[in-house]
Amino acid sequence: MGITLRDALALLTVPDLKALLAHLDGVPSSARKDDLVTHIAACLLGPGVKALWERLDETQQAAVAEAVHHPLGVYLPDQFQAKYQRAPAFRSRSSQTGLRYGGSEQRTALGLFIHAMPRVHDLVVPSDLQAVLRTLVPVPPPLSLPSLTTLEPDDGLTLRLTEREALQEVMRMLRTLDQTRIQVSEKTGRPGASALRLVSELLPQGDFYPLVEKADKWSQEIGPIKAFAWPMLLQAGGLAERTGTRLKLCPAGHKALGSAPADVLRTLWRKWLKTTLLDEFSRIEAIKGQGGAGRIMGAVAPRRAEIEAALMQCPPGRWVALDDFSRHMQASGRSFVVAHDPWKLYIAERQYGSLGYAGSHGWNILQRRYITALLFEYAATLGLVDVAYTDPADSPHDWQGLWGTDDLAFLSPYDGLRHFRITPLGAYVLGIEASYQPAELPSDLVLSVLPSLRIQQVSGECSTEEALLLNTWTMALAPGSWQLDRSRALAALERGCDITELTRFLESRVDQPLPEPVATFIQRWERDGRALRPGASAQLIECRDAQTADTVASHPETASLCLRAAATTLVVCTEQLEKFREKLRILGLGMTV
Repeated sequence: MGITLRDALALLTVPDLKALLAHLDGVPSSARKDDLVTHIAACLLGPGVKALWERLDETQQAAVAEAVHHPLGVYLPDQFQAKYQRAPAFRSRSSQTGLRYGGSEQRTALGLFIHAMPRVHDLVVPSDLQAVLRTLVPVPPPLSLPSLTTLEPDDGLTLRLTEREALQEVMRMLRTLDQTRIQVSEKTGRPGASALRLVSELLPQGDFYPLVEKADKWSQEIGPIKAFAWPMLLQAGGLAERTGTRLKLCPAGHKALGSAPADVLRTLWRKWLKTTLLDEFSRIEAIKGQGGAGRIMGAVAPRRAEIEAALMQCPPGRWVALDDFSRHMQASGRSFVVAHDPWKLYIAERQYGSLGYAGSHGWNILQRRYITALLFEYAATLGLVDVAYTDPADSPHDWQGLWGTDDLAFLSPYDGLRHFRITPLGAYVLGIEASYQPAELPSDLVLSVLPSLRIQQVSGECSTEEALLLNTWTMALAPGSWQLDRSRALAALERGCDITELTRFLESRVDQPLPEPVATFIQRWERDGRALRPGASAQLIECRDAQTADTVASHPETASLCLRAAATTLVVCTEQLEKFREKLRILGLGMTV
């Protein structure tokens, strides 16, 4: 049972009670504290309480309504601020004769309804007053999340449709790891510079931002996003494993090569939600001290769980502003802990730049930055959300009041994220939809496909996704004109793209069968585009002379483990190297490192 009105009033001082009396009609029988409490309680629990509530301004009335209709009568200031984007006035400045500096802070009438509980630091409506007000005060409007069907054109805003990219990239990554070892840190599993370059080259449409070398060691760089995420996702998903500093495909990864890409992506997301391989906030390098001694950072799994639950409230196929999503999480009580001890986090300098100071570790600095990191680097990479973003240096600088930020162009490399949209794949992965079917976007585009392999736009508009597909397989000649190109086709096939997608696209946008030369072109490259493929990685072994090479290549113990490449050169599969070395010892031969 909550506190009663009389008990709440009894916690106040006599001056505070007299300040509240100024908002009431009538005069108490005496100036004794108990009589003041009795008079105020009688006014609030009697028939005149509705008139008192109606004297409040609109924001104050909303605050009372939110608290009154809360199960425990609690007023939650952070949630209220996020929902209404304003705060009610509990105090106001009033000038009084004789007061130093010309005025003081006085309690507003809101203090009659919402009271502070010193021990628990809550703001509440006393239980008996709450029971009275519930019959008088309207239920507050439900929380809503604004969304848009389309985004208005905006200079500098990049729109990235991630679903098809992710379906292609995940299989491309698996095939690459099946053939090539990627170098990662033996301790953290993070990809090194060479691995980031390799993975970047495998992305059909490149990373979200172009990779630009730092001008000097003090300059900030956005750095790779997708290229960093993929090796981490494959490790966390149990599809790749580290052998020393090398990342290779494991048995589950080999099995995934034969699975539906959408199901592989769903598995990667589900495993990522629980992994402790990486705290996404650690990617925000401007905020230092995260790896210090002690319990500084909060657990990552609860953070991800809250964000995923909030994503499930977003309408699929509609654009949601990141600011609105962040506020919606606050207003709906989906809070999470990024740092247990923000005093240990700092910018530039440990003492003066500490985030422990008041106003330095608010939701916008910690929680909102974590949300953008998870959405931009992992949800978008996996194709769960399309993203609309700008250069992070062009983002609102809500952090500029922090000490040590004068030379920063951005606080987080993910600050450029402006909007996101749950894709059909995302709806499936998040469990909003029970099955996945690639969306066929409505289109009024009509094409003409000529025997010369030229494609002409006849009518309608070419959407961003349609232009992306055409640019994958064709060479643009002029606006509305493309040419099927052998080099483009080969490059697309090597990246893991499926040419049957081009066939379906063209057939759905022409009013007659594809010309024979076009059909032949597609059939040929569907067959010849994968005529060769890299096998398992191997190592060249140099023998001291041809006779030794003959002995090893023909001996029953070693013949099945190597191939003759030249007079004194053998080829051994990397995975068989240790076994080959053991068999050489049976022959009485040794192989140096």
